[in-house]
Amino acid sequence: MELLAPAGTIDCFNAAIDAGADAVYLGLTEFNARMRAKNFTAKTLSYLVPYAHERKTKIYVTFNTLIKQFELKRAIDFLFQIEQIGVDAVILQDIGIAEIVRSYFPKLKMHASTQMSVHNSLGLKICKDLGFRRVVVARELSLFEIEKLCSQNVLEIEIFCHGALCYSVSGMCLASSFFGGASGNRGRCTQVCRRKFFTSKNNKGYFFSPRDLCTIDYLQRFAKAGVTSLKIEGRMKSPHYVYTVVSAYKLAINQPHKTEEAKEILLKDLGRNKTTFFLEGEQPKELIERKNPQGTGIYIGKIEKADQNSFTLSTKEDITTNDIIRIQPQNGYEGIICCVKEVRKIDTQTKIITLDASQKLSNGDFVYLIGTKLKEQKKQKFSIKPILYKEKYPNSFKIIKKYENGLEYDANRDRRLFVKINNYNWLYLIDKESIGGIICAFNKIEIQRLINDIEIYKKFNRAIYIEPPPYISENEIIYWQNIVNFLCLEKEYGLMCSNLSHIYLGRSVKRKRCDYMLWCLNKISQVAYNLLGCKYFAYSLEDDVLNIRDCASQNGMIYLFTHVPLFISKIKPEVEKNIIIYDDLKRRTVLKQIDNLYYLIAQETVCLFHKRKKLEEMGINLFCIDLSFIEPDKKIFDKILYCYQNQIKYEGSCLFNFKGGLK
Repeated sequence: MELLAPAGTIDCFNAAIDAGADAVYLGLTEFNARMRAKNFTAKTLSYLVPYAHERKTKIYVTFNTLIKQFELKRAIDFLFQIEQIGVDAVILQDIGIAEIVRSYFPKLKMHASTQMSVHNSLGLKICKDLGFRRVVVARELSLFEIEKLCSQNVLEIEIFCHGALCYSVSGMCLASSFFGGASGNRGRCTQVCRRKFFTSKNNKGYFFSPRDLCTIDYLQRFAKAGVTSLKIEGRMKSPHYVYTVVSAYKLAINQPHKTEEAKEILLKDLGRNKTTFFLEGEQPKELIERKNPQGTGIYIGKIEKADQNSFTLSTKEDITTNDIIRIQPQNGYEGIICCVKEVRKIDTQTKIITLDASQKLSNGDFVYLIGTKLKEQKKQKFSIKPILYKEKYPNSFKIIKKYENGLEYDANRDRRLFVKINNYNWLYLIDKESIGGIICAFNKIEIQRLINDIEIYKKFNRAIYIEPPPYISENEIIYWQNIVNFLCLEKEYGLMCSNLSHIYLGRSVKRKRCDYMLWCLNKISQVAYNLLGCKYFAYSLEDDVLNIRDCASQNGMIYLFTHVPLFISKIKPEVEKNIIIYDDLKRRTVLKQIDNLYYLIAQETVCLFHKRKKLEEMGINLFCIDLSFIEPDKKIFDKILYCYQNQIKYEGSCLFNFKGGLK
């Protein structure tokens, strides 16, 4: 069983090698999910790969973000470089990039990133057909589900074993993008889930901030299940963290009788409090500690008196020169990372800590120790010869041009308006004459109503599309396969897919479309989904007008009206459902539950009605009004439809990233 370590810097890389990691994953300066890490250049990688291989350590390069159309040329060059350098695998999220690798860089082994939200056996099968060798499965899986997936013997299974957890299922989070355009799908997450929130009932807390994962007690069971690789999260962490965690897990893997000793080592990982997450099948108690900020590191104390480059606090912890600390503001926003220059003791607990640079500090800010001098690590001198490589792929423009013409164009195609709903009563309020299709994202109870409702079938006939939930656990696959086969084959409804596994739920279903969570930011992705049987797709809610223009297609549907789901999670948060939740900038959200998933919904409507003419001029003919999470009301629908027809901006709405741009 492979132990896979993170490296965001050269020091972390060295720490991973020294601690005995079997493989290291790292990102280049572009196209990786930790863009705020220092990361590596291709030139540095050309030294690291032979150095690691000499020590029988593999290197995987993270290429796990969504790629805009104008970035394709640079992305192809990067793939060309890392193929020549000889990395052991590339970790991908974008299905278009997977298509390029499979077709033009066959020497590169592909691993499916956890950002692809693969969580069941259907997801594994489609990844195999796409050419992947390994899947990094969703963190939310139970041990039983991991065992089931391993037993399929479809692909290598990689799981996260230690480190930070996201509140949302990976690949299903739009919070950072909505609150500032910095997309987690583009490697720029600002950790909205770690912030303090408030409710309309005068409650406050860190409702969405989970503890860190620790699976040190499950290693033998993972090995028995057939897990290929154990992945340690932490490309933003310090060399101390990397060395400590790798050392502990390596000890427990090689000498199971020393697991307790390994646990003692892990006490020094400077992480958050620990959880086993969903490994036992149910959400554990105290997964979220709403009263305290879940900051990485050892909590030192609160700032009692702040100056420009120093502060006073009371603590029992031993702080020394060159320690790395993070000063966390009380609102939960990202903290300041700085180095300790000097420590003066006033009494047994009170200390004045001087920093190596002036910082904006406030009384009451939380202070965490996140790094110490790593005595175990030795500075490596790279005397090894680098691998020579060419920087520019000679035929990149030809590749891009080929896929630009991959979807057919119909000059006579009419505009078509879809309506999306997740409340059954909308079906009685919508006239078929006013829409071209209706997407039903129902819970299980309402799906059963649809099966038995003859009148609704007569009213809409083939205009209905069924959208299963974006997370279908392994034991629910047969249920949803039966639903899809009955409704889409016997009743001839269409299938709207919001997860890769949906495409294989009904493999015989002819009318399949991709919804926006099957992210599609470039023309090659459009073609890749078409090859899987989904001719039509939806543009991402977080996309911007320039990128939409660059990859405009008649087969693409634009959401003109929606309430954005910021989080989609299996975690029941420490807050009541159906009440208003807002952050310190008074941005309002509400928590909703559909079956076993929790949705944090932005209350500010996204509306592009007044941009419709511009989109039509680009050649886009398909539009959607999303009524999900809105109580059925004929007057509301008539008002929304009127604004659509007259291209009027809906009152109180915003443009999301449409004008400001997606970072």
